[in-house]
Order: sequence, then C-alpha cells, then structure tokens
Amino acid sequence: MSAGMYTPWGNTYTNWQLEEGVFWVQNAERGGLLIDKSKAAEILSDKARTIGKRWDNFLAFDQDNEMMVVFYEHPELYPWIEEELTESFAEESLRRDHSDYFLA
Repeated sequence: MSAGMYTPWGNTYTNWQLEEGVFWVQNAERGGLLIDKSKAAEILSDKARTIGKRWDNFLAFDQDNEMMVVFYEHPELYPWIEEELTESFAEESLRRDHSDYFLA
C-alpha cells in the first residue's frame, strides 16, 4: 500500500503496515485502519468485523470510533504505548461508541 493511494478517507499521505494485511492510513484530516478481508477473518471476531465497513478488498475501521475494536482485540498492533494501556483505552472507547460489542 503506497502513499497517495485512494482510501475511504481520501488520498493518503502516510501509511504504516502494522502487520501483514493490516494498514494504518492517514490523510490531512482523517484516516483509520484497512485490514485485508482474509486477514480480518483470521484475526478478528465476528462482532469486530461487523463494526468495520467493507471497502474494496478490505474492512475499513475509521479512526474516530471504529478502529478501537481492532486494538481492543489486538493491543499488540498499536506500537506506541504498552499493550495493557492500549487495551484499557480501546475498551473505554468501544464501550462508549459500540456498547453492543459487549453484549452476549
């Protein structure tokens, strides 16, 4: 995935591959995570995949309130803070924005 690629959030100016098939993309105003559909099926729960939006061959998780489900299930993918803090922050955001995720 290269900079300048079109994504659900517009043309990117930066992107990071967090893991094979998992990309954090940004433009000047917003961004999120793009996860290859086959990778998403491998690493994310059914509930998490329903939060992502289908886009091309990816599931897109907007940075504002969707991508925290990915970091909740896989805090090791967020490389900037400790996994325990990532999971705690992600859970708080997920409970606020997608409380139905926690229902049985």
